[in-house]
Amino acid sequence: MPMEIRNNYSNYAANYVDTVKKPDSEAAAEVKTNTSTNSKDKIQAYYEQLCKKFPQINFNTNGGVLPSNSSRVTVNLSYDCLKKIANDPVFAKEIEWNLSGEVAANSMVYGWAQRDGVVLGGRTVTYDANGNRQSSCGGMRTANTGNGNSSTDKIQKKYKEEEERLLKARKKREEKEKIAEKQAEKKAAEEKAAQRRAERKERMKGTFTVSATSTD
Repeated sequence: MPMEIRNNYSNYAANYVDTVKKPDSEAAAEVKTNTSTNSKDKIQAYYEQLCKKFPQINFNTNGGVLPSNSSRVTVNLSYDCLKKIANDPVFAKEIEWNLSGEVAANSMVYGWAQRDGVVLGGRTVTYDANGNRQSSCGGMRTANTGNGNSSTDKIQKKYKEEEERLLKARKKREEKEKIAEKQAEKKAAEEKAAQRRAERKERMKGTFTVSATSTD
């Protein structure tokens, strides 16, 4: 969803002619306004980048909670969280990692529901100001009884546990892959360094031979 960004300038300052030097306090206020505007521009630019990076996700940053369905994922992203992401590359990497699994998680939950004969009235995914993720299924009812009794509460709990387990397994798997990748890079660097040492040794050996011959 687009986010509106406006630039607000003081009417009093606007009436000043360009040749009049502004007082220090007014100049500082203008700098603050420009800084705020630039910050909002940065957030808007990152938001657009995020939408392009995850085209299958609908981002709601305007407050409230919008549900996902079986064919479309909606992530309710706190605007405060969005501001942090736009200004903190490390935090952004963590949040984007979570976002990269949202489509698959949504498909799995609806797949589980179909498997268990459960109809979902909607599924919500939220990220709070600190990037904490929360998901839940609402309006659950069993297809054969059409009710929402305690059996659906048990199913919802099971789905939540399965989803969390899958996310943890995914993270653990990717961490192992990163470790293996670093080990491979380290091994390649060590082999390259050994090759350079061997080449240097050969050059030094050749130099010594030439010097010895010249002495004769």
